[in-house]
Amino acid sequence: MKTQDPLISCICVTKNRPLLLQRAIACFDMQDYPNKELVISYPVNDLVTKSIIDQIEGLSEIRIVRLERHDTEKLGTSRNNAVLAANGEFVCFWDDDDWYNEDRISQQFMVLKDGPFKASILMHVLMHDSEIKESYYSLYHYFEGTLLCEKEILLQTACLDLDRREFSPIVPFLLSKNALFHIIERPELYIHIYHGNNALGETHFNYFLLQSTPLQKEVNQQVLNMTNLDYYHLKNLTE
Repeated sequence: MKTQDPLISCICVTKNRPLLLQRAIACFDMQDYPNKELVISYPVNDLVTKSIIDQIEGLSEIRIVRLERHDTEKLGTSRNNAVLAANGEFVCFWDDDDWYNEDRISQQFMVLKDGPFKASILMHVLMHDSEIKESYYSLYHYFEGTLLCEKEILLQTACLDLDRREFSPIVPFLLSKNALFHIIERPELYIHIYHGNNALGETHFNYFLLQSTPLQKEVNQQVLNMTNLDYYHLKNLTE
């Protein structure tokens, strides 16, 4: 593996979620890893998302790769196509509705640098229910959306052509290759947020919460502050 900082492509598949997308882009921009790009896949008729990207490209130096797709394309296929479009040696999945600490990329890459593993995944994250404004320390689990992986090996497998559970073949494949590093004690790198319109619905989220630990009031308030969508408002999004 190369010793310098390789390009890491973050994959963001979105659809008409302007505030969530702006928060995800802000988290990407704040990352302390220096060599990165953001691949954004959105439906060709999603003018709001297009306007957001236009404005951000005009205001910043964020490296964005646009990928317009058919509105009927399944989430798994959109992820696969975004991986193919990525220029990076590594790919990092970057869901539009979650929150990321500024060192998420660097910490997940650090455990791979100069080592035998090809991918890293978080086994604990913070979980936040934005409807009831409560946060939790998650159960031990392969949180597939946290995956950072060498593109070359990721191309040997693929997401399923589904809108739910599309990641299911990837972790078993990486485990079969002994390529996956488990990050156990860095849950603060990633906040998985339930907002009522997640790809996996309330039943799935509640299943996880029942096995997770509520955070103390002070920590929960920090999560509320960090994930607050009131900070993310670009104007004239459809002009």
